[in-house]
Amino acid sequence: MAYKVRQTHRDDWEKLRELRLAALRDPVAPVAFFEPYEEAVRLTRDEWERRAAGRESVIFIGETDDGTWGGMVGAFGKRQLVYVVGVYMLPEHRGTGLAAQLMEAAIDWADGLEVRLRVHENNKRAARFYASLGFRPTGGSDRDPRDTSLRAYELALKPASG
Repeated sequence: MAYKVRQTHRDDWEKLRELRLAALRDPVAPVAFFEPYEEAVRLTRDEWERRAAGRESVIFIGETDDGTWGGMVGAFGKRQLVYVVGVYMLPEHRGTGLAAQLMEAAIDWADGLEVRLRVHENNKRAARFYASLGFRPTGGSDRDPRDTSLRAYELALKPASG
């Protein structure tokens, strides 16, 4: 399947909302996202427009020729490092290479800066995927706010040295 990878714009807010809510309803959501569905569903149109417009972050989506969105990756930062967040592929778009295309867009957007992300300890598939891209553990971690016995580990992709 071919995808066009691009950044979202303000007028993409409805499709962004639909994809994000699908992500938060996905069975893997408890080990992938800290934002609860119940909070996201209450966000206003203005908040979704702000997210889509990329004021605090940028969101890359993979779009098919018929306009279907298959997945997304968010990124923010730019001073010394970039954080990748909100990585999600709809089930029917998993295994198509879209995740790698979206991560490549986020890494390119980082423009040579270190890229970091967090992966839940129970999300082994995501951990393997990030390792395949060159991400390595930093030693940092956070407790899962829904179950403090679990952690999300920080991974980093260091810029290529000169």
